[in-house]
Amino acid sequence: MLIFTIKNLRKNKNISLTELSNQTDLSISYLSDLENNKLDNCTTKSLEKISNALHINIKDLFYSKLDIEQLKEKLNLIIHQYGLNSQQALEQSQLIDLLINILNKEKEA
Repeated sequence: MLIFTIKNLRKNKNISLTELSNQTDLSISYLSDLENNKLDNCTTKSLEKISNALHINIKDLFYSKLDIEQLKEKLNLIIHQYGLNSQQALEQSQLIDLLINILNKEKEA
């Protein structure tokens, strides 16, 4: 299972969902579903279009359960730099929680 980070990347680059849709020829609803992690079966071609439009490496569009430890280290750096109650720390913590929940569901299955 992949967790997409498209929304944060897009917002950090001040690109609207409509602009991204126009640049990628992907529908707004499809992009919105990806951004909100309602889809996990995105094609490589779609990811390539998105990464090209955002001028980033395709691997920066998502995290997998294998990235949990790396994300925990990043959370510690964020807390040190911005504080425990910062928006950055909250977002990082939520991402880690989501990945851990996915991992636990897979273990239960």
